[in-house]
Amino acid sequence: MTNPVDRPGFPLATDVRPPELPSKKTNVLKVVGAVVVAIIVALGVYALSSLLLGGDGASDAKAGDCIASDQEVKNEGTTETGAEVVDCSSDEAKFAVVARVDGEGSTQSKACDKFFKAEEVFYVFANSKDDGYVLCLRPKA
Repeated sequence: MTNPVDRPGFPLATDVRPPELPSKKTNVLKVVGAVVVAIIVALGVYALSSLLLGGDGASDAKAGDCIASDQEVKNEGTTETGAEVVDCSSDEAKFAVVARVDGEGSTQSKACDKFFKAEEVFYVFANSKDDGYVLCLRPKA
């Protein structure tokens, strides 16, 4: 009789085992881990996009607050910029909020017209997210 090790193609009896199946517990942990990673990535993308795309730090602004802009605002036309509520004594404060109008979301809105005199210079900050809002802004002197 020959030694089975000398015969190629025939495994030893100790090598013949059914493959181990992953336990259900392992599969559940993998799914939970994947969901947690997906949530963390989504939150990171949201936070990063808010920083890079000029987040809306003015969502809680109301009349009497002061606003800083993350870009120089043009005197005519539209400037895409983020806004942030800041202390009115801050050097960053460029605008004073005269009024807030909810339910609007366009810089072309006429909702701010009634808060200013005919020839008075004013700006409109608009956010169309959700129901939208506009801030009617007076430049700080």
